[in-house]
Amino acid sequence: MNPFYPTGRKASCLLAGLCLAALSLAAGAESIVTGGKTGTYFAIGNNLKDFVYPALEVKDSKGSWANVEDMSQTKGVSLAIVQSDVYAAFVQLRDASDVPQATRSEYARLLANLRVVMPLYKEEIHFLVRKDDPIEFIHQIKDKAIWMDAEKSGTYLTALNIYSKLFQERPKSVEPFVNPTATGEDEGTRRRRSAIMALSDPAFYKAYPKIDVLVLVGGQPLKLLEQNMPGNLKLLKFDPAHSASAKILQDYQKADIKKASYPLLNIAGNESASLAVNSYLITANFADPKRNDFVKDFSAQLCSKFAVLQEKGHSKWKDLTWQPGQSLPALAAGWKYSDRSSEQLANCQKSQKTAAGGVSSSSGQLPAPSTCRPQDRVTGLCK
Repeated sequence: MNPFYPTGRKASCLLAGLCLAALSLAAGAESIVTGGKTGTYFAIGNNLKDFVYPALEVKDSKGSWANVEDMSQTKGVSLAIVQSDVYAAFVQLRDASDVPQATRSEYARLLANLRVVMPLYKEEIHFLVRKDDPIEFIHQIKDKAIWMDAEKSGTYLTALNIYSKLFQERPKSVEPFVNPTATGEDEGTRRRRSAIMALSDPAFYKAYPKIDVLVLVGGQPLKLLEQNMPGNLKLLKFDPAHSASAKILQDYQKADIKKASYPLLNIAGNESASLAVNSYLITANFADPKRNDFVKDFSAQLCSKFAVLQEKGHSKWKDLTWQPGQSLPALAAGWKYSDRSSEQLANCQKSQKTAAGGVSSSSGQLPAPSTCRPQDRVTGLCK
């Protein structure tokens, strides 16, 4: 069975949704789908509304996988924040022989039209176990009961992708639950806190599912692990010498989780070797020229307000993979830049370089314009 094909659920018709959204969009506010209300994605989305594009509607969501589906199915959703490994998951569905052909075709056409507005920042991947667990490395989690958040969340997708690369099978995942005593501003936060409670003290919380490994994805330090962190948990390490590590590093990067970020965790030395995944602000090729004009206008505003974002926005705006004045970095396999945004960011680079040192053109080459196949024009995916 393909590990990425949703179990026990009917697959969504992504292609049909994207066509409908593109062809029947009524005049109104454009939206961005982000993440949970207490997370960094939601804060980034609100920064974009407050400092860049006041008409932008910010929506919370279940995570990266769900965000792509929302952008494909929901009228007015023209922007999303996702982890870069969502592309790899959709490729698995596109190429899997045990997934229905119609679904494979839908994912193939959706993948062909996803575009990156700009890369954001790296997010560390935290694998947590109890201190008394003898395992020390990520590659030792085979057959463990793994909490990986709700299906189609970004954390779920990342944990699933790493596990499948390590062991070529689906993990034994723990169904998310909420302990009524867990606090938090939204259900996602309460769900994650409930899992931490159950992991740290299984004897006390025996009414809830047993958790051996808990996975959290986000830029360090995660507030969830800074506040009321149990003192009996530790981080698993990534071993680059393991036989499956090269395959994992196709989608992820080596990263260090700092002891200073989590003083209560059992981290030997000053840092623990782990993995990170990139986050992207994305859009798509749309049939409606107004939506494409929005992406172009939004990107221009993003460029002009970049300094304000870094001064007044979330601290992660200072940790971006790309900054004005630099060439656009290479993207993870499969991803392409949006022609509408890359043109604006090129101008942003040009103006930044002119102000800094009198150089009037960008030194980096932008990605070549993508082609829109006739069959994609017919279905409304692009023009």
